[in-house]
Amino acid sequence: MKPAAHPVMRGFASNAGDNGPTPGAGPPLHWRAMTATDIDLVLTIEKAAHAHPWRARHFEDSLQAGHWSRVLERDPDSAHDPPSWVQAPRSIAGRWLLGYLIAMPGVGEAHLLNITVAPLHRRCGWGRWMLRALRAWAADSGAQQLWLEVRASNHSARQLYLSEGWQEVGIRRGYYPDSATRREDAIVMRCALGQRTPPVPAP
Repeated sequence: MKPAAHPVMRGFASNAGDNGPTPGAGPPLHWRAMTATDIDLVLTIEKAAHAHPWRARHFEDSLQAGHWSRVLERDPDSAHDPPSWVQAPRSIAGRWLLGYLIAMPGVGEAHLLNITVAPLHRRCGWGRWMLRALRAWAADSGAQQLWLEVRASNHSARQLYLSEGWQEVGIRRGYYPDSATRREDAIVMRCALGQRTPPVPAP
């Protein structure tokens, strides 16, 4: 699979979010490969973002398997960053760690396994930005379609995927853990890549 063409990119313009600057404003984004040294920090976000988070071994296995694993960072901007971000996770380089994703490549397709935005950076458009970067990578890699599962109760994520051209095509009963005695259905979604892929602007 081809690496991303632009390790430093500026995001697309979007409506202002509730938690601070949006893609397209402020310092450049850094979109780079996840490494083993990122796992501890990624786990901090994973545990804060999900009731049933991935464990370290899930990330380690993904890296060892060669899955497309990326982290999205942004340089701090003391003049504009919200005060609430003082508690937000930072990478070793001192940048805000906004989110990450992991996708498993296949023959003519790819499967999105994990896409997470740090809680303090939600509602700023980063999830949409990463989805478009995923589509660009998959199309460049020769994939014709993308797949994912999402919790049936995660209506905000489902709406985001639908707005980005994904379709709900099936249900996996009891796919996700919900409690000690219950499980939750997953909605299976597909994104065909035959249509024009929205751009991920370079600097």
